[in-house]
Amino acid sequence: MDGAVPPISALLKSATAQAHQRAEHSEGARWLTTGELDRDEYVRFLMMLYRIYDTLEHALDQHASHPVLEPTYNPLLLFRTSNISSDVSHLLQTPESVWQSHHPTYLALLSDPPEPLTSYVARLQTTASTRPSLLLAHAYVRYLGDLSGGQYIRRRLASAYGLHDGFGLSVYDFRPMAGGDGSARTGTSGDLRRIKAWFREGMDVGVGEDPLLRRKRFPFPKSQNGFDVDFFPPPP
Repeated sequence: MDGAVPPISALLKSATAQAHQRAEHSEGARWLTTGELDRDEYVRFLMMLYRIYDTLEHALDQHASHPVLEPTYNPLLLFRTSNISSDVSHLLQTPESVWQSHHPTYLALLSDPPEPLTSYVARLQTTASTRPSLLLAHAYVRYLGDLSGGQYIRRRLASAYGLHDGFGLSVYDFRPMAGGDGSARTGTSGDLRRIKAWFREGMDVGVGEDPLLRRKRFPFPKSQNGFDVDFFPPPP
């Protein structure tokens, strides 16, 4: 039908295309994926991701029954917080409960975080309390980013930081969807494509035919995929 509004999955893909491209070519992304930052800064980056995902996933839990969010709510499949915590624990050789409560880098991020991280977390919290349906846009950016470009980033990080055994990179690991072979294996590229297709379909179901919601200007974070140059100090 002429003038029909495209489904939300198509709108978000179009709306985020340039932002994703900028993120992939940002200075912060280059520093990280070429190994120009030392291993301690990679750990610090993971700690910032931990704050972001912890905030987002608490919000998604809080609004799990929201009609826009429910079709894509699948913590076992998507949530990253515990994976990131495990990665940090492995890299520091420190129990998760210890680094979260005592590690000086993480405590510094809590007491004096970079401004982009503060803004990102604040936006997630505000969205959760005032317009929870818009959490869908944040979930889309994070999870489909991890399922897509994140897999390239995973390979580059493994090479840059000598993480060829996969430990320290589980933030980018996804299990197959229910109904697969029942194993605990890491998903293949085919599995990841199925997850992305399921997520996009769930977005379209959640938003439905509501023209007002589909025409909303979704408030994307400034630092797509966490790659804002202000997250990182210049390499030595």
